[in-house]
Amino acid sequence: MVTILKPVGWRSTRRLVETLACGAAGGALLESGGFPAGWLCGSMAAVMIAVLCRRDLKVPERLRGVAFVFLGASMGSSLTPDTFAKIQTWPVSITLLMLSVIATMVVGTQYLMRRHCWDIVSARLSSVPGALSAVLAIAADSRGDLGKITVSQGLRQVVLVCMVPVMLYFSPELAPVTKAAVASLLDLVLMTGAGIAGAALCTLVRIPGALLVGALLGSGLVHAMGLVSGTMPPIVLIIAYVVAGSSIGTRLRGMSLSALKAICIPAIGSIFAAIIIAALFAALTASLTGLPFVEVWLAFAPGGVESMTILAFVLNLDPSFVSSHHIIRLIALMLLSPLWTMGLQKPSA
Repeated sequence: MVTILKPVGWRSTRRLVETLACGAAGGALLESGGFPAGWLCGSMAAVMIAVLCRRDLKVPERLRGVAFVFLGASMGSSLTPDTFAKIQTWPVSITLLMLSVIATMVVGTQYLMRRHCWDIVSARLSSVPGALSAVLAIAADSRGDLGKITVSQGLRQVVLVCMVPVMLYFSPELAPVTKAAVASLLDLVLMTGAGIAGAALCTLVRIPGALLVGALLGSGLVHAMGLVSGTMPPIVLIIAYVVAGSSIGTRLRGMSLSALKAICIPAIGSIFAAIIIAALFAALTASLTGLPFVEVWLAFAPGGVESMTILAFVLNLDPSFVSSHHIIRLIALMLLSPLWTMGLQKPSA
C-alpha cells in the first residue's frame, strides 16, 4: 500500500508546483506591466491557457481556503468609520441590485433563445448571474443541456475577472492603489486569529464565500475596535493572489476546445449583456447615492463573491461594500432559481 500511495502523492505535489509556478509567472508578467490586479489576473490567465492546452493543473481546496482566509484577514483593515457611513445608502443600492439581477436573467434568456436558438431551460439557467452550486443542482434535474449551462456559468466567472480590471484600467475614477502599513507581529497574530474565527463561524452558518467573507468580518471587527492596525506583508498577499488566481483559472479544467467553441459565442454574448446591464444600474445607483461608480459596478457585476471581493481589495475599493452586495445577490438568487425554473424539470423529477 505504501508503494501505491507514494507515486500518487508525488504526482499531486508536482501538479501543484506546476500550477503555482505557471500562475506566478503569469502574475509577475502582468504586474510588471502595471496591469490592475496583475498578480490575480495574470495567474488566472496563465493557468487557464495551460489548462486549455491540456495541462493537468489543480489547486487543492484546502490551500485555496487558506489563501482566502489570509486575504480576508488583510481586507479587514478596510473597515473604517467611512464604511459604516455608507450603510445608510444600502437600501437604495440593494433595491437597484435586485432589479438589475431580474433584468439580467430576462435579457440573457431572450438573447440565448432568440439569437442562438437555445432551449428555454438551458437559456434560463445559463442566464442566472451567480449561485453556481444551486444552478447546477437544478440543471441536473432539468431538461436543459448540462454542458451548455456548466460552460456558460464557468466562463462567466473567468470573463468577469479578466474584463473588469481591463475596463477599470481606462476608468478615470479608479483611485491609485495605496500601500497600507504592514501590521506588527502581534497584530498579525490577532487579526489572523480573528479571521479564522470569523471564517469558521460563517462556514457553520453556511454564508456564501464563508472563508473570505468570514475572515474579512472577523479581522474587520478587531480593526474597527482599534485593537489592531495594518495589513498582511506584501509577500503573503502576493502568494495568496497567485493561489486564488490559479484556482479560478482551473475552472476550465476538463473542458474541451470543441465544446468551448460551440458554446463560447452565445455564452460570451450573454455575459457581456449582463455586464452592460450591471453598468447601467450601477450608474443609476451612483447618481442617486453619490457612491463611486466603479465601486458600485463591481458590487453589481455578476461574478463570484470571492473573486469580486478580492478585485475590490486589490483595486483600492471597499471590499466590505462589494462582498455584502454579492452575498445578498447570491441569497436572492438561491431563492429565485427554483421559481425561475418551475415546471421545467425532467418528467421523472
